[in-house]
Amino acid sequence: MRASSSSHGSTGCTEVRSCSSTTRSACQRRLVSVQVMARTYERRTPETSDDGRHSVSYQGRRRPPFRRGMTARAALPRLVGMLRWLRAGIETNLERHQILYPWWVPLASHLGQVASLLVALALRDALWPLDPLLVCVPLVLASPLVQFTTNRWLPWWIDAAGSVTAAALLLSRPVDGALDLAPVLLALATAEITARDGLREGLAVAGVGQVVLIGAALGPGLTGAPLYTAELLLGFVIGAMLLWQMRALIAERHAREQAWERATTTERERIAREIHDLVAHSLSVSLLQITGARHALRDVREASGPDETAEAVAEVDAALADAEQVGRRAMGDIRRAVSTLADGTAERRALPGASDIGALVRQMADAGLAVEYDEQGDPGRLPPAAGLGLYRIAQESLANVVKHGGADAQVQVRLAVTGARARLLVTNPLPAGRPRPDGLGSGLAGMQARAAQLGARLEAGPDGGAWVVDVRLGAPGRSRGELPCGRTLWKAETA
Repeated sequence: MRASSSSHGSTGCTEVRSCSSTTRSACQRRLVSVQVMARTYERRTPETSDDGRHSVSYQGRRRPPFRRGMTARAALPRLVGMLRWLRAGIETNLERHQILYPWWVPLASHLGQVASLLVALALRDALWPLDPLLVCVPLVLASPLVQFTTNRWLPWWIDAAGSVTAAALLLSRPVDGALDLAPVLLALATAEITARDGLREGLAVAGVGQVVLIGAALGPGLTGAPLYTAELLLGFVIGAMLLWQMRALIAERHAREQAWERATTTERERIAREIHDLVAHSLSVSLLQITGARHALRDVREASGPDETAEAVAEVDAALADAEQVGRRAMGDIRRAVSTLADGTAERRALPGASDIGALVRQMADAGLAVEYDEQGDPGRLPPAAGLGLYRIAQESLANVVKHGGADAQVQVRLAVTGARARLLVTNPLPAGRPRPDGLGSGLAGMQARAAQLGARLEAGPDGGAWVVDVRLGAPGRSRGELPCGRTLWKAETA
């Protein structure tokens, strides 16, 4: 075996030695090529996967073909993210300069300019090899790159200078026998500047563009100049239409914001009036109850016997209990009002009307206010809004009586209703040494606002020795002294 091997080896060596130099070099080159091919191509070995199927594993350095598809799919999210970043930058610029166009409008304008530039270069055979006209590419791309990547809006004359200069350079080498797209750069630049910056700026760009067209027609021999002038005018008209639309949208938004502010102010005033009426009425009734309790305590101190003391203590307890009930009821009303105003989910209660003024006066009388109430006609026939307004005005008037006149004030409340017309009159004597305000308080302002909402006329002020609140709903009523007196429902006086 050894001899055989050695004999074979010696024979191979003899054959190699006997080869000529040319054959030896050819064999060496073939051997090197075989080694390179062995290293280049992968050696595939079949393997069995978990599901029993045969798969192929690659043991070389070369990446398998399906990896290329995976790389493309991995690059797609990056492209989408880049587009989102570009959109965010454009929208930031538009919002900063109060331009209401969609984000794709300026992007489409610049893309149209780039496309027109490339077609114009192709018509002039200036794309390859390198041509001096390729300087137009950075001139057109400089403005959108700066605006879309740095979130800065260039001045209109810098923005238009690149496109106008590029168009002038392209028109210096006119195209024979073909429709040129170089003037489209001028039309798109005119439309963009007009729509974004205004009519004067757009006219300036259009004028410079027209000068470029005239120079190209007179010098290099541009054909079809009237058509290109019409394109330039069309760009200005389109820009003017977009500008008019944007200004109309801005005016509409401004009007909508003003209407929202007015509605918000009106609603805030209404909420303030409602809360004020609830709190003022509850506090006035509580004040009357506390005043009655204080008088009862004075009676306790001056009582001469156990019976009188017990009676005075009972009065104090009843007054404080009434004050507590009024406070709890007021807290419930305020809580319901706040809940309704907050989310509208609170249970709605029936709103008071003009027919409830009698119950309101009776409640004040039960609290200790000396009040006389006269009523004529049927208050229930009034519309709900009118009845609610009269009720709130009467409520605020009685609260003001307690606030400024005290529990000892004598009050007269008269209500006359005739069809859709009504008149409410609240009168009380002016307290000595305590002049009433001049009508600038929030309560009187609220009554004036309610009367204005109803289309009624309200007069509040001193009349002789009394303070009079006179409300006339519907047709103008009679003077204060001629109010007809209806039936006196009851009359309450302080002890």
